[in-house]
Amino acid sequence: MKYFYFILLILLTSSFFIFTNLNSGTISLDLFFVRIEGITLGFSMIFSVLIGAIISLILQLPIILKRNSKGLSNKKDENS
Repeated sequence: MKYFYFILLILLTSSFFIFTNLNSGTISLDLFFVRIEGITLGFSMIFSVLIGAIISLILQLPIILKRNSKGLSNKKDENS
C-alpha cells in the first residue's frame, strides 16, 4: 500500500504517452477565438478530459465543502 499511488501515477503517465503515440495524427483545433494548428489528436483528447475533470471539480466544490447544517443545529439543540 506504501507505493500504490506511485505505481498508479506511473501507469497513468505511461498510458497517456502510449495513447498520444498511437493517435499521432495532427489536427486543426478551432475554438471560439483561437485556432490551434499542429496539435496531435492524442494530446487534444487528453487535455479535453483533464479540463473536464477540473471543471467538474470546481463545480462540485461547494457541495463538497458545505457544512452539514442539520448536524450542527441538532448538536446545538442537544446542548441547550
